[in-house]
Amino acid sequence: MATNLQPESLPIRFAGDVSIGKISITTSGGFSQDISAQVINIQIYEDLFAPFITGSLIIKESLDLVNLFPFVGEEFLELEISTPSLPNGNLSATFYIHKLTDRELLGDRSVVYQLHFISTEAIVDLNKKISKTYIGKISEIAERLITGDDGLESDKKVYVEDTSNNLKYISNYWSPVENIMYLTETANNVSPSYVFFENRDGFYFVSLDKLYQSSVYQEFVYDKYVRDIGPGGRDYRNVSEDFKRILSISIPTGYDYMDRIRSGMLSSKITSFDATKKVYNVKTYNMFNNFSKQHHLNEYSVNSNKAIFKNNSLIINYKRMFRQFDGAFDDTSNYDTLQERISLMKLARAHRLNVSVLGRMDYTVGLKVKVNLNKIEPFLFGEDVTDKMFSGNYLISAINHYIDRDKHECHMELIKESSMINLN
Repeated sequence: MATNLQPESLPIRFAGDVSIGKISITTSGGFSQDISAQVINIQIYEDLFAPFITGSLIIKESLDLVNLFPFVGEEFLELEISTPSLPNGNLSATFYIHKLTDRELLGDRSVVYQLHFISTEAIVDLNKKISKTYIGKISEIAERLITGDDGLESDKKVYVEDTSNNLKYISNYWSPVENIMYLTETANNVSPSYVFFENRDGFYFVSLDKLYQSSVYQEFVYDKYVRDIGPGGRDYRNVSEDFKRILSISIPTGYDYMDRIRSGMLSSKITSFDATKKVYNVKTYNMFNNFSKQHHLNEYSVNSNKAIFKNNSLIINYKRMFRQFDGAFDDTSNYDTLQERISLMKLARAHRLNVSVLGRMDYTVGLKVKVNLNKIEPFLFGEDVTDKMFSGNYLISAINHYIDRDKHECHMELIKESSMINLN
């Protein structure tokens, strides 16, 4: 449905309603065509642990667009999609179409195929290999690599959390993203849990600790709610309540205790050595010693302090070289924070849920949401039936916006690193 009205001024008809303003393809030669009528569905993917937004279009047409443009991997896609009535519920962005797959003939007069697209910054990243020295505060280097001429050259909004540490290193023909990913491994402020990702708002270089402290954006409930009951017993549809309802839910892995041990989530030992000075240091890490100092989505740890583990469950051998640079850069490694980062990154996915909900364009990765699930057991009226193992606050770690002509659904992966249950 194309319209000149602002998305927030349009009335929303039902939860999952969507307004498609533009789906336009422009070639490198300047030829442009709106293909909204030929698109069967759109999928837009975001991931908290991936640098770029990706997506795909399923197209059914009888105009031979492949030859009309033609499609050769040099086209740009302009999307304008919104959720009516939501001030922040609109996406207006340009992507790069990089692949055509699954082309099938449907009789003699029509064809269906899939076009894959990605953020334009990904193409910049593919074509840049940087050989230079970077020096300064890590957060400032990261911002420069996102917006600068020697980086991704992005004009999108950038959200960079300040870091407390400086760094000096040489980019050994790394791409901008490879440099930024290296910075996430070294960056530290309150927590060494930095991630780099793109969502509908722009690029983020922030710590998981920062995301954990945000306000709950939406509450999701899995129950048998259908409609509200009004005066006189008449029922009516409540769009706000419909948005809260989980259509389907699955738990791919409830927990994996052995993996938590092997990965170093609970504890680890690191041995660093300096080949020049012929000295070594040994340091151990215990998750429970640091839990109360960190911010969390929920109040309690996912394991009790009676958990069986040893420091030797993960042994890290780490090479360090001092005085590689003059001045304040005595040690440019992340030796001091490496074990905590390994633990925090693994802990972030201690619990994962896959849920499907009615779609809104303001849902995006990095948001904090609350999930309410009920126990699967008989219960008495008035009894607390909350499933405290899998209920609680989560982060949206991945999202697939699935949009067709009739509806918009969001398929999400939700993660949490803490529990509502006190196990001690």
